[in-house]
Amino acid sequence: MARSKMKLEYIRNNASRRSTLRKRSRGILKKVEEISVLCGTDACGIIYSPDEDAPQVWPQPLDTRRILTEFNNLPELERTRKMTNHLAYMQERLNNLTEKVVKSENANNQVEVRAMLYEGYSGSDFAELSAHEVWAVGNALDELMSKVFEKMRVMSMNLSAQAQTGGGVAVGPGAAPAIPEVGPSTPAVMGDFVAVGPGAAPAIPEVGPSTPAMMSDLGSSSDGGDSDEDD
Repeated sequence: MARSKMKLEYIRNNASRRSTLRKRSRGILKKVEEISVLCGTDACGIIYSPDEDAPQVWPQPLDTRRILTEFNNLPELERTRKMTNHLAYMQERLNNLTEKVVKSENANNQVEVRAMLYEGYSGSDFAELSAHEVWAVGNALDELMSKVFEKMRVMSMNLSAQAQTGGGVAVGPGAAPAIPEVGPSTPAVMGDFVAVGPGAAPAIPEVGPSTPAMMSDLGSSSDGGDSDEDD
């Protein structure tokens, strides 16, 4: 059966207090010995008891005096850097517990705000909310909208960069149209291209060595027409 946890407070019963002091003193000095042997470091323990004339010491007094002398020879800042007492220990625990409480309260508030937002999405008019809750929901909506607009801005910048580098097609208002590249491999396409739209220049066929027959045919047809009329 597991032993019940003892409350950390002064034991008022004299017999129980003396018994606890003896047992705990032996346990503490045993732990000091274990640390020194397992870790190979200098350690010592001194425990004074009001019921005994001499203190309990580990290790032997000579070794304990040497360790204390080395400790006292250290600079004051180095001696007190990791030193603690009961008040400092309790203050540290209090600070840690307070930080945990604050984190838990913030997490609970976020859950409550999310629940109220879901109610709004479902059609609630927030009639039962207090002024503080309404402000909390409004702040949450502002934060959400800021994230959405920031995401849209980043996406727009990425699309513009892709359009400028030719890696994609720009989509959206103000996006530059995609212009095909023209090179040696596209003369036929450009030759068949016809401009369409108001103000567009008409397509004029090129005249070269490959088109004399067409011109002669046009001339002969016109001459034939004149000869017929003369007849």
